[in-house]
Amino acid sequence: MVLPGVSAAADTRLVTADGAITEIVYRLGLESMLVGVDTTSGYPEQTAALPKIGYLRALPFEGVLALRPDLLITSEQAAPAKNLDRLRKAGVQVEILPSAWSSEASLKRVESVGELLGRGSEATALVADLQARINNLHAAAEARGYRPKVLFVLAAGNHTVMLAGKNTAAEALLNEVNADIAFTDLEGYKPASREAILASRPDAIVIAESVPGQFNIDNWPELKLLDAWKLGHRLKTDSMLLLGFGPRLVDAMAAVSKALPANPNVATR
Repeated sequence: MVLPGVSAAADTRLVTADGAITEIVYRLGLESMLVGVDTTSGYPEQTAALPKIGYLRALPFEGVLALRPDLLITSEQAAPAKNLDRLRKAGVQVEILPSAWSSEASLKRVESVGELLGRGSEATALVADLQARINNLHAAAEARGYRPKVLFVLAAGNHTVMLAGKNTAAEALLNEVNADIAFTDLEGYKPASREAILASRPDAIVIAESVPGQFNIDNWPELKLLDAWKLGHRLKTDSMLLLGFGPRLVDAMAAVSKALPANPNVATR
């Protein structure tokens, strides 16, 4: 059993409830500790072989406890709070890490997981490598000389299509690559409007899918009418990669940066 404030031993039974945290565990080479993960943990593909405890925001007390974990590492998005409290009372060490919506916070979370699992030096080395790559991407984004406007589309469950606005992980990701969200008058994620898509006139389009192949462009022909789409300034990829702010943040930044026009003279304003 792990004691509060003490880093985990090699035989610790670990459950993670946050896809980004799960990815960190794998990047640190500590996946042998894992006895279960939540449904947001789909990367790497080896997570498919692990028991799933349910959704991060609806963690079941019995489902988690049945795995006999010593340690649960999750994020502040985890719910319900009463089940987390029950797990603590049952003897499970529950560690809740802050959500990460910046590269700085993302790297801090890597360090925190490393410290909790007794791999502080490995986490420090990983952070140094990621920081160097992030610095290069930041420099390239600043060298662009202007902030492109990006239409960010989230294809979630049940074929729901949402548009991202202010105070979202989507906006935070775009800020990392020196770009702006298209809908500055929109708060959070709202159902997509065909009229809004046409009026957005973005420089680039990013489509985040919760399930590969979930977004069907044929159902949204308005996107094809945008100059950004016609010019090829578009990206469609995994939502956890783009919005998880885990160790793959550098890959997300690189992918979005590649979709952005480098020359403001060809921007589609």
